[in-house]
Amino acid sequence: MIFHINRATLKPTTTPEQVEAALAGWRTMGETIPSVKSYVVGRDYGGDYAYSCVFVLEDLAGLFEYLTHPATYATDAIGLELVERLDIFDVSDDNDPDLGSKIEELHRRRNDDNPTIVDLLSGVPAFRGAGLES
Repeated sequence: MIFHINRATLKPTTTPEQVEAALAGWRTMGETIPSVKSYVVGRDYGGDYAYSCVFVLEDLAGLFEYLTHPATYATDAIGLELVERLDIFDVSDDNDPDLGSKIEELHRRRNDDNPTIVDLLSGVPAFRGAGLES
């Protein structure tokens, strides 16, 4: 299993309506992307982030489907411009020693296939995550 996690803090200028639109986008992803086995979207407690989401995916193929699904791209278009700080990472119980590299490659492929996403991610003041050169 792969747990794909997004933790975000939004810009202070973000309106309550924009917050709800971004959270609704995450929920839509969980409800419509076939490879998502379960998900949670909500407030982030115990850290420096305001909101988080976790998507449970069975394998690498499911992760790539999630990363490249139209619902993901639509949510990126809504939310990435609102984000001040974003941390994206994956947790897995798979013992494959190359899994980290494989996940990184999927993120890189996604970004290569959709340069608009790279531009949006590059515009986030504080971003940590797979697929972008440091």
